[in-house]
Amino acid sequence: MSAILATNTVHKFLLRSVLISTTSFFALAASIAFGQPQLSGNPDELRGFLFPRANTVNINGEGEITAYKDVAKVSLLVTTEERSLNRAMTANQQLRQEIITDFLAAGIDENDINNSKFSSSPQFGLFGRNPNAFEVTARMEVNVSSEEHLQLLAAAADNNDEVKFESTAYEHSLEDEFEDQVRALAMEDVMAQKAYYENSLGLELKAINFFYGGIQRMSRVQPMMAARTEMAADANVGVSVSSAPVMAPSFDEVDYQTNLTVVFEIIDSE
Repeated sequence: MSAILATNTVHKFLLRSVLISTTSFFALAASIAFGQPQLSGNPDELRGFLFPRANTVNINGEGEITAYKDVAKVSLLVTTEERSLNRAMTANQQLRQEIITDFLAAGIDENDINNSKFSSSPQFGLFGRNPNAFEVTARMEVNVSSEEHLQLLAAAADNNDEVKFESTAYEHSLEDEFEDQVRALAMEDVMAQKAYYENSLGLELKAINFFYGGIQRMSRVQPMMAARTEMAADANVGVSVSSAPVMAPSFDEVDYQTNLTVVFEIIDSE
């Protein structure tokens, strides 16, 4: 009986020793793990920590060119009203043809004159059910590239009550060429700075990467041309000045801007 008790005591002692040893091992492992610094970050950051890059320098270059928007897209509205729809359409077509003839004679290219589809609307009297007139409206889109032609279109609206100068949109016809030029200026700026630093500091720089900022086109509105005032002389009234000035639009400026950053590696010249 005493032998059995002794055996149980030994088993309990051994089991307690194993538990203590296991607990001590995990505690020691945890203390080692928490005692060392942890690495965190995205793959590029970890790559930069484990494999440091050579000395680099960023050089930023800028380019800017100012140009004029050389094409104006003008929208003219031609509205005629007659007792019948057919007569209103005929009058509208005749008036537009007269205007187009004047434009062609002034040197505007035929391909730059576009007639859009017309619309019509009946005009009713106060108590009538049947229309007593028909109104026809047609839009003309004209592209011009000079202020003289732009003034000709404005004159067409001034001289005809049926013609309205609706809108003007300006564009630059050489956008692609100017974008190439402004990019070249930004690169020239970068390379000039590179040469300056190499000569001044005795360094050799090698391009390894770049960041392109894109092209920005910023319009600058030109002042409107002076208002035209009409003066009429009358023997009884004297001289009077009209109170409705006519403003003529002019072409806008556009600035092309860009920036370019080039990453250079500093090469050991020894």
